[in-house]
Amino acid sequence: MFQRIARGWHLFKQTFSILSREKSLVFYPIISGIIILLILGLLFIPALFIFSITGIDPDKMGVAGYALWILLLFAIFLVTAFVSSFFKAGIVYNATEVIKGNDPAFKDGISAAMPKIVSLFTWAFIAATVGLILSLLRESDNPLGRILTEIVVGIAAAAWNLVTFFVIPVILFEDLGAVASIKESWGLFKQTWSETVIAGFSFVVVMIPAFLLMAGTFFSAIFLPFEAFGGMLILTIIVFAVSVILISALQGILVALLYHYAKTGEISPLVDRDLIEGAFVEKKGSTTGTFTGGNI
Repeated sequence: MFQRIARGWHLFKQTFSILSREKSLVFYPIISGIIILLILGLLFIPALFIFSITGIDPDKMGVAGYALWILLLFAIFLVTAFVSSFFKAGIVYNATEVIKGNDPAFKDGISAAMPKIVSLFTWAFIAATVGLILSLLRESDNPLGRILTEIVVGIAAAAWNLVTFFVIPVILFEDLGAVASIKESWGLFKQTWSETVIAGFSFVVVMIPAFLLMAGTFFSAIFLPFEAFGGMLILTIIVFAVSVILISALQGILVALLYHYAKTGEISPLVDRDLIEGAFVEKKGSTTGTFTGGNI
């Protein structure tokens, strides 16, 4: 665990240095989040009206009601996936430009993503379908079945994330559709890192202040006046929002760094070679050698 946190801290510092060089990268997740919240808000109003009587209970909804609920759920997944993918493409493009030593503007990322909007939407449709299926699989009334289902779904979700790790940069930089990009993403990962699993490069360190504030908010609800609790709650929400925005930008930068390395074998002088080459770790018992990148 401590090794994971240490790696996350080093990745945070080095990807944050790229974010500091190109501050426009942080605007992509901000705008993405605002658009998603606005659209989901519009979807929530009719959902509130439709399901105000039956609630979200399959036993009371009937076939038509449940089908409508599934459709609404898919719409939520699709909106989230498409908007996130579009603006993540902007992050990846501008981050790649920074890696190459250029100084991109915010509009450059949008301009790069626009011609790929059909492929990005198709990818979002596929991702939303997979997300919906995994979400529905999690529904189980049997406690033992629920545990087993969570394990299976967790493994399936991790595998899906691995296979599609490079989908956005592949769509952005290569003349491929969504399905072909998924295949290329998986091939790119396999040929560069081979018998590997994801090491802990999640930016969990970024969330530490938010988690600490959450704990403080919980205790303030017990021991402090309501005003203090309200202030802590607002501060916690703000810190969580900032953390999520920051993580989204940093993960986009990381994907750009790893994709650039996988395609060219080159590593930006802005980051340590060992950190990129060791972004994934070999499975126990693996006989593969050192990974050098640029295998495609």
